[in-house]
This record gives sequence, structure tokens and C-alpha cells, in this order.
Amino acid sequence: MHNTLSNNVSQAASRLISVLDLAVGGSGAGLGSLRPKIGSLEIVDSTKDSLTINALANFSNPTEYSATVSYADIHILVNGSLLGHATARNISVAPGKNTNIPVTAVWQPMELGGDRARQVGVELLSQYLSGYNTTITLQAHEGSVPSQPALGRALSKFTFELPTPRLGSPRPRDPPHDGLPTDPKDPDNDDDQGPHFISDAIMHLFTSSATFNLHSPLKTTTVYVTYINATAYYKGDDVGHIDYDETFAVPPGKEVTTPRLPVAWSLGSVGYDAIRNAVGGSLKLSAKATVGVRLGKWEEKIWFQGKGIGAKIRL
Repeated sequence: MHNTLSNNVSQAASRLISVLDLAVGGSGAGLGSLRPKIGSLEIVDSTKDSLTINALANFSNPTEYSATVSYADIHILVNGSLLGHATARNISVAPGKNTNIPVTAVWQPMELGGDRARQVGVELLSQYLSGYNTTITLQAHEGSVPSQPALGRALSKFTFELPTPRLGSPRPRDPPHDGLPTDPKDPDNDDDQGPHFISDAIMHLFTSSATFNLHSPLKTTTVYVTYINATAYYKGDDVGHIDYDETFAVPPGKEVTTPRLPVAWSLGSVGYDAIRNAVGGSLKLSAKATVGVRLGKWEEKIWFQGKGIGAKIRL
């Protein structure tokens, strides 16, 4: 009896896979027609090694079938490393576009994949905060539908890429200080019109300090910056270095100015000479940094790279 039921489930799963495969052109390459998008991220809980995130998902159902799903779970992977999982409960899926489907995701790379997965997760977060286009991979597994493990196994042959949401709003774009067109060969130039974590800065020459305007990538949760080890560059040459370990908050939904951060100028460098010559004006700088961030109980150090940072130079 058990074997018959299991075989029936497997056959049903195979039929469903065939329908899905036809819906995406029979390529077997993945459920590309779903075109999933995620928005309205909200961190609702945290531990030392994990974050729980509520989100709203939009996707297209490429089949002509409707379904009511009481529970479904899917793995979140990056470069083959399991970093977390997303769960949907009591949802109705209709043919065509489905919008604002509530999903809860748990980010826990250390628990699921050990130190290697944690490192992959740090890399993803670092690229995300640096304004890179990043993606995650979604894949079903045997426990995706607990009552139908055969269905989960069958669906696990399909994977699809999900672009991560961009940061909340674009930064203002200042013209070059000299009024000339931007030089595409300038390593500090950034043609990306998308949003960035650092929008602009003020460099204070006399007090050897700098302030930065930061834009939080989150809309409802305060990010705490616990540590900064950064170097600023002008056309590839060192300008100065910042080493700061006092915590400050970056609230959601608005731009915030950092405390004055101490700068150790790279005296005698081409970059520092450019800063001195630009007093009263501005320059485009780039930056590389290691940054400590904390969200609730969760804390991590990530890297950051920024280009095209408009820096006003003041005495």
C-alpha cells in the first residue's frame, strides 16, 4: 500500500515536472518564466548567527493551474553553498502574475554550511552593499512540501536565479568639480546610476577628519556600524586612511551623516596633493574598507568598495 502511494506521488510529480518543463520551452534549464522578484524586506528577528526576514514576493505562474499551498520551503544558495531557506504558508497561486506573496526567509549560512558558507555569505553581503548586481539561487528540496517528499525531490532538478533587491533610493549625482565631462578612464568615476551605501563626503583638512553621508539598504531596521578600516583614493593614489571603532547608528528610511572620523593623511602622495589643491571645491574619490555591521544580535565584518564618491574639501 505504501509503495503504491509513493509510486502514485512520484508519477504525479513527474507529470507536474513535464508541465513545468513545457511551460519554459522544454529546455530543462530552470523555471525562468517565473521571473521572481523580492521586495519590502523587513528583519524581524536575529541571533548571533542568523537573521529572520519577512518579504513580499512577485512571480509569474507559467502554467494554467491554480493551487493553494499550506506550506512550502525552498533553499537559498550562492555558488553552490546553502545560506538559508525561505518559507511560504497558506498562499494561493493563480495562473499568470502573482504579487505580494508573503515569504519568511532565514539567513543562517554558518549553521547550514559551516565556515565556507559563512564566507560566501560575507562575499554576497559585501557585493550587495557595494552596489554590485547580485543574485541568489533558489532550489526545492526533499522537505519543500513535507507531505510529498517525492514532489520535492522531483522539483529539486529545477533552479532559478533571483536578483537581490537594490538599495532603497538612488544617490544624487554631482557634476565633476571642474565642470568637465566625466573621464571614463578615471578609476574613481562611477557610471552606475544605482543607489550606493555612501552618497557623498566632506573632508576636513585642518582637523584631519571626514564625515560621510550614508544611505541604509534597509527600510525598517537600523544598521549599526561597529568598526571602519578604510582607505580613500584619488585616481588610484592614496588620500588617507581611517581606523575607527566606535559604534554609530544608520537608521532606516533616511540619509544619515557619520560622526567625524579621524583621517591619517597620506602626506606627500599625489592623492593628498590633490586634496590640498581642491580646498573649497570637490573631488571624486573611491574607497576600500572593512566595515563591522550589527543588526540586532547578528554581527559581521564585510568589505566595501565605492567609486564616484563626491567629496567636498574644506579647511
